Amino acid sequence: MKPAVRKIWIFIIPYLFYFSLFATAAPQELPTIKPNLNILKIAHRGSKKFAPEDTIPAFEKAIELGFDYVEIDVHYTKDGLPVIIHDQSLVRTTGVFRNVKDLTLEEIRRFDAGRWFGEKFKGTKVPSLEDALKVMQGHIKLYLDQKEPPNKKLLQILKKYGFYPDNIVIVGENMFQRVFRMLDKNAPIMPNIEGADDIDKILKEFPHPLAFNTTHQMLSDELVAKAHLNGVMIFMNTLFDGEDPAIMRRIIESGVDAIQTDEPTMLLEVLSEMKKESEKN
Repeated sequence: MKPAVRKIWIFIIPYLFYFSLFATAAPQELPTIKPNLNILKIAHRGSKKFAPEDTIPAFEKAIELGFDYVEIDVHYTKDGLPVIIHDQSLVRTTGVFRNVKDLTLEEIRRFDAGRWFGEKFKGTKVPSLEDALKVMQGHIKLYLDQKEPPNKKLLQILKKYGFYPDNIVIVGENMFQRVFRMLDKNAPIMPNIEGADDIDKILKEFPHPLAFNTTHQMLSDELVAKAHLNGVMIFMNTLFDGEDPAIMRRIIESGVDAIQTDEPTMLLEVLSEMKKESEKN
């Protein structure tokens, strides 16, 4: 090798080594287990069939039922603190005609978010994220649905209680997930997809997501296989028109990784029946 060429390589090699440290590893293919009798179970807004949605009693019921994740919805108060409530307005669950963003956490704590559900829950409050994580810590994982762009305070609280980055999946509008990736480029996000044809495009925009979020209407063998080939889980919803034992059974048989439901006991019954059938075979 000529001296001049040798000098160039001596200069280049350390930089090649440096950049190799940050090279992105190829995704590890995930197995597809059919039927997936250990499918992850997600309680939508807590077990809202048994307690007021997005409140501590609903989260406690999800834990009692043995669910793996609880889905919560996050908005921000006037003082920038994350609270758990689905709507931007307080009216539906507290009867107060005010928006979350216009009130401080202290002001919101004065309202009753449980009486509408039943006298048993009179006095239940809109919980702050911190309130909820104290109860959930060590018992259940977090499915965080962002209803607004995230802020740094949210990330600090998630880390404080040990939910970030290993005990959480982050969803919401894809634009909000983009913002979360600005807070942390490795955030365990779950982009929304329409079907198998969406996967290549979404992976370019969101490299290495933890999962894809979709609905039971989009279920296909191609969707599950392509996601798993790229090392990405499929989290599927049966919300609204999908709360049916036959639909749940089809999802479980397909090898999907997780299922979110408003009917927790129905899902548990379907899984119990399928496990009994499996044992007989």
